[in-house]
Amino acid sequence: MNELQECHRLVWAFRKEIEPYWATPDPLNSLRYAFCEAAEAMDAWLRAERPNDSRNNERQNDVLDELADCAIMLLTAVTNYGYRLTLPTSKDIHVANAPYSVDIVSCRVSDLLEEYSHAAFFNSSRNNYSMEMSIGNILNIIANYPGMELKQRIQGRLERIVKKHVP
Repeated sequence: MNELQECHRLVWAFRKEIEPYWATPDPLNSLRYAFCEAAEAMDAWLRAERPNDSRNNERQNDVLDELADCAIMLLTAVTNYGYRLTLPTSKDIHVANAPYSVDIVSCRVSDLLEEYSHAAFFNSSRNNYSMEMSIGNILNIIANYPGMELKQRIQGRLERIVKKHVP
């Protein structure tokens, strides 16, 4: 089992355990949340790389955390279909340029949301496989982001959710 498949199992074990306190969104809304997290990763990257730009608020999010949150929502989107997540067995995508990586993740998640927002699309198993492969590619980019330890980062983000939302 590769790292991405381990992350998939981790997210879904968490989802089952915390369901009474933290609802699992449907596939379309999971993609919408992934889109938001990708945008937050871009925001965090801009704040870190361009600290002298004028901004409307003082948020200080971490790029790696936001990318991990995006990965969590992408993993959530796939499993809701009931299909086994098909991911590449190795990290085939090597993007050395960090800002380019955040741009690509943001654009690909946006494209995925646009493509899959049409209800008819969800009725085709061929298209579900296509979605899984698209998500697998995005997850590989996230996993290869400089400094990313995806499984550990996801574990930390899930622990944060438990502390915040479970009585």
